[in-house]
Amino acid sequence: MFPLWIAFMIALALVGLGVWAYRRYAPQPSGREDRYTPERILTPEQVAMLDYLHDTFPGQVVLPQVKLKDMLSIRRATDRRRAEERLARQQVDFVVCGQDGRPMFAFDIEQYHLSNAKAKTHQVKMKNRILKTAGVRFLFLKNGIHRMPSPSEFRKQLDLAALPQPIPKEASEPESVRQQLESKFSEFDQIFPATGFRDSEVMGMSGLMDLGNEDSDRQARQRSAVRHRA
Repeated sequence: MFPLWIAFMIALALVGLGVWAYRRYAPQPSGREDRYTPERILTPEQVAMLDYLHDTFPGQVVLPQVKLKDMLSIRRATDRRRAEERLARQQVDFVVCGQDGRPMFAFDIEQYHLSNAKAKTHQVKMKNRILKTAGVRFLFLKNGIHRMPSPSEFRKQLDLAALPQPIPKEASEPESVRQQLESKFSEFDQIFPATGFRDSEVMGMSGLMDLGNEDSDRQARQRSAVRHRA
């Protein structure tokens, strides 16, 4: 007579085999009876701001909620793995692309954080530093289009704030030894337009709108100097 425990183990194995066979060969549901519900991708405020940016950049691509890893690549890094992690953790609310499809401006909507403000400020500074090295100007937008200037005025100020972008290296072009050596140095990181804005800071709307005044003041001083020389 079989011991009871052997009979139990055989029965358990047969049950397991039956479950496996059912899962393996049973017809799978077609999904025709499944139903879905749309979830909100953008808030109404974000939709309004997206429309505003389309008016500011007519004919250009404006994308919402883009991760940095989807818009930037690493030119050089001391620790590439950590640099990739920084890109993966960060995203921006909106990105504006140039005619070549590469990002020119990145925007976040202005928010005031009451909790963990110090950590969030550090993340914003990190995001700004990353974008700046790629020649992408990072700015804060007001949290409502009624607080923004007209699209034409905003575009005029943004043109003054644009950063020079590093020349992309085409994958099809082989690098010479000299080019490989030169690529280890960042000739771009030190080149920025001469404005009154400190590039280490994140630019807000007040700093952006002051650029036009500074430009007008500079032109007035130049005209005055010309008249005095005459």
